Amino acid sequence: MSITPVAFAVSHWGTDPWSRGSWSLIGRDGSPQDRIDLGTPVGTRLRLAGEATHPTRAGMTHGAYEQGVEAASWAADLGHDRIAVVGAGTAGLAAARTLIDRGREVVVLEARDRPGGRTAGVEIGGTGFDLGANWLQQFDQNVLARLAEDLGLRLVPTDFHDPLVLDGRPVPDGLEAELRARLAAAPAGAAIAEVVSDWLAAPGSFTSQDICRYVAAEITMDAGVPLSWLSARHGFEPGVGEGDRWIVGGYRLLVEHLATGVDIRLGHPVRGIEVTDDGVIVDGEPFDAVIVTVPLGVLPSLTFTPELPASHRAALSRLGMGRVEKVILRFDERFWPVHPAGYYRLHGPGADDICEWLDATGADGTPTLVGLFAGPWLAELWTGTDPEIAARAAHQWINASTAATTSS
Repeated sequence: MSITPVAFAVSHWGTDPWSRGSWSLIGRDGSPQDRIDLGTPVGTRLRLAGEATHPTRAGMTHGAYEQGVEAASWAADLGHDRIAVVGAGTAGLAAARTLIDRGREVVVLEARDRPGGRTAGVEIGGTGFDLGANWLQQFDQNVLARLAEDLGLRLVPTDFHDPLVLDGRPVPDGLEAELRARLAAAPAGAAIAEVVSDWLAAPGSFTSQDICRYVAAEITMDAGVPLSWLSARHGFEPGVGEGDRWIVGGYRLLVEHLATGVDIRLGHPVRGIEVTDDGVIVDGEPFDAVIVTVPLGVLPSLTFTPELPASHRAALSRLGMGRVEKVILRFDERFWPVHPAGYYRLHGPGADDICEWLDATGADGTPTLVGLFAGPWLAELWTGTDPEIAARAAHQWINASTAATTSS
């Protein structure tokens, strides 16, 4: 049996110039109001939209979709006929489709050579997988889940509440409730790291190791930023583990459907947007209005004339982007323990190092793993060439999974 990957794909969200991170987060001085402020229309011709502007579904693809629909309805209700949409991610495609359905002329300007944004489909061995957004979260309330069902796509449940922890150490009863209570009681402006530090100084009935492991699994894995930056009150946002399902074939199937018939100009990064009394000028081309859906990390690279209002700039200063990277590994044979939830967790060498794995073998019957990595060790793991990164990630998984199989 060979345990060397026969195929792989590696993400680079931390260095991607058209993303500059994985998803948006609330910093220690911020709150969900900053998301609302960022998405508030600027006059009658400019609006920012995307997952970063959703107060309750931030960081999620259907949150981006909902904000795109809302921004498009705003532009159409104002009577604008020709609208530019900057960015062909989920929010941009949602805005474009909504405007087209309402009889408007739409031009989508996309910097990448593909639509989809942070939904990044790759093909491995003839099967589609996701290097970006992977799950349909909050499944019962997810508008994209309804679209996937209408399209007849195959959806596979993942139980995030029942991972197989490969070193076998369970979460002590009451630890989650204690963490949430401490975060909720934190003073305004406090960071999660401060709350955890105080707790570790007096851990009570829990061990310091259990506290650190749980924080890594539930917060670092979901955020991918230093806990000294992340808001204690608002940084641990909801959404994960609410009936999540992944799409066999990947989000690309939804993107292709949404992009059909849309005028998308690929390879067209936008640098400047000027709002005038009569319309907007987007890189020299006139429109009635513009909807900007680029990721939060890219917004500072755009030049707005006049500059964004103080409320928007303040919101931007209190929000940020996390970094969680992904690797997809395909093997000749399956050598890891089978778990009903198809979901595994591995704690890294450091207290804040964490990776999680989805067993995607069910996609086409070929042994495939999707790994997500976060924590300080990314600085070492995600260096060099993609083959080198994939080899390091595979090494982490192979050591842990074979040890778990042997011990069982």
